Amino acid sequence: MTIDAGLARDLRLLTAALDEPGADIAVSLLRLAADTKAAVPSYLGLSVSVSGTDPLFTFTDLADGASTGTIATSLRLMLPGVGDGAAPSVVALTFYAGLPGAFVDLAADLAWLTALPPSDFVLDQNTTTPTDSRCGTRVATASVVNQAVGVLIGRGFSPAQADRQIDTRAANAGTDRQTAATLIIAMLGDGDVGPDVGNSAGLK
Repeated sequence: MTIDAGLARDLRLLTAALDEPGADIAVSLLRLAADTKAAVPSYLGLSVSVSGTDPLFTFTDLADGASTGTIATSLRLMLPGVGDGAAPSVVALTFYAGLPGAFVDLAADLAWLTALPPSDFVLDQNTTTPTDSRCGTRVATASVVNQAVGVLIGRGFSPAQADRQIDTRAANAGTDRQTAATLIIAMLGDGDVGPDVGNSAGLK
């Protein structure tokens, strides 16, 4: 498995969001890929997606020379939700291999080890990799947006008002949420600005 600079940055941000001592998502993914390769010699790679992130975090890592055309089988499973919110994030893992039936034994072993029904381990339904498979800026984008929300909350906006403010500024400027959030941080990050003062600066 290859973790480039952009993905490494995103994984560091996700690890920090977990706020669990000793956690390192990058190390865990590398170990997971190595263990899967050891169990399934024709293993070609994996996809990871995390629901509940804004924007959606997803990436795919395939072995050199592998592509959708070389994938003969897949195994998809869902990891338990993480986070303290009412709708915790759910992590979906999809593994790919080059030989038909390569994951049958692994799926059976996982079902036995976890005491989950075999239907929770979905075979051969995801043999096409996501089109947008490398999202190296998505977590960074979410981080900037969250910083802007925090700045606005610190100036007296409610969380809902802060989120709407970013959307409104993005729409008015014809830009995206990340750019609008970056501008808000630049304008208000060092100032003592509340909703009333913010209105005079175009934040309304």
